[in-house]
Amino acid sequence: MYRWLLAVVAVMTATAIAGELKFSPFFGAFRISLGSAVFYFMLLLFRPKYLPVVGVLVGAFVSLFRMTLDWGMGVTETWAQSYTAHMPSAWYYIAFALLLQFVRYPRFLSSPLMLGLLGGAIDFTSNLVELAARMLLEGREIDPIANSSLLFLLGLLRSFFVVGIYNIFEIRQLRAVSREQQKRMETLLLILSELHEERLYLQKMMKHVEQITAGSYKLYRSLAGDGRAREALRLAEEVHEVKKDAQRIVAGLSKLIKQERVTKRMTLQDVAQLVAKANTKYAEHLGKSVDIEFRVQGNRVTNRFYSLLSVMNNIVANAIEAIRDEGRITIDIFPRGEDIWIEISDDGPGIVQADRELIFQPGYTTKYDHAGNASTGIGLTYVKSTLDELAGSVEVTESRWGGALFRIVIPISSLTAGIGKVTEVTGP
Repeated sequence: MYRWLLAVVAVMTATAIAGELKFSPFFGAFRISLGSAVFYFMLLLFRPKYLPVVGVLVGAFVSLFRMTLDWGMGVTETWAQSYTAHMPSAWYYIAFALLLQFVRYPRFLSSPLMLGLLGGAIDFTSNLVELAARMLLEGREIDPIANSSLLFLLGLLRSFFVVGIYNIFEIRQLRAVSREQQKRMETLLLILSELHEERLYLQKMMKHVEQITAGSYKLYRSLAGDGRAREALRLAEEVHEVKKDAQRIVAGLSKLIKQERVTKRMTLQDVAQLVAKANTKYAEHLGKSVDIEFRVQGNRVTNRFYSLLSVMNNIVANAIEAIRDEGRITIDIFPRGEDIWIEISDDGPGIVQADRELIFQPGYTTKYDHAGNASTGIGLTYVKSTLDELAGSVEVTESRWGGALFRIVIPISSLTAGIGKVTEVTGP
């Protein structure tokens, strides 16, 4: 109710003020003003409930406002004269609101042409109602038919002007909502790609846990009759519990990823754009100025975009961390034969020849934080294992700027498995 009152007060105030921008082409105090256009626009914008009540309140307020102005400026000598001149205006707004309610105007909000024609017809009819009220109050004959064509034309012009402005507002709002939804989708995709990555880590860990469980049980069997057998069995049972917990976590992550999947496929162009946008923000977070460019040939679609996002994010994030203060990174994606090539280049310090094979080994790292603690060294290990699952490969060379170049090669069939026929890409 409070919001409704605020909306009605806004409509009353704006309509009354805009109504003073006017001209009176005929019929004495009868005026053509901007107030009716503002009234229609604000009804479309706020869509208040109880339209007949709104019409009565706005009509009464506008008439009282004009009578007060006449009295304050000495335009009329008595309140009766002012009442006769301005009270019929109230019937315009009452009739306008009643007719909008009657035709249930929200049905036409998605059709600007129908809304414009409807508004013009209602405006014309409301003007006739006002003229009839003037005939009764002023006690003189008025011939509205002689000027009906002008009234109808003015009504149409005002209505289509209002509908045009209203649609501009709506389009801007829809664009703002679309941009916000796009940001949310991108954030969700990145989160899901990270969850996908963690799930793969857990699945790999479970394989090791199974091996440890089997080894512990084998040790227990070999120690039969030995006092240490009970300890070996307890160890096997505890490792088995760890395995069960890991299975529950993997099941939960799998269910979450399946439920929250916002799309089933993405183009490589969209994947590259998402990686560039996310890592540009990451660079800004680190206080670095890194220009990330991407070039994608063709419009290949993939349903393995979670894996691609994780792989590319790992490599690009490493490049950003290696760059000191400012630099550049390029992502080139193009087809070559039956494969898709992804080349990620940077102008950082590069990777020396001796380290290019070691960087994919678990635990190997050259990164340390400010306290001197080493990084986990599993990012590129994950990249390698994920590419193995995609039947792909990765190699490291020197970029044209002297930094690192990661060249990823993945069979097209691996990226499009299970999604049927897709659009072919052209060669480089």
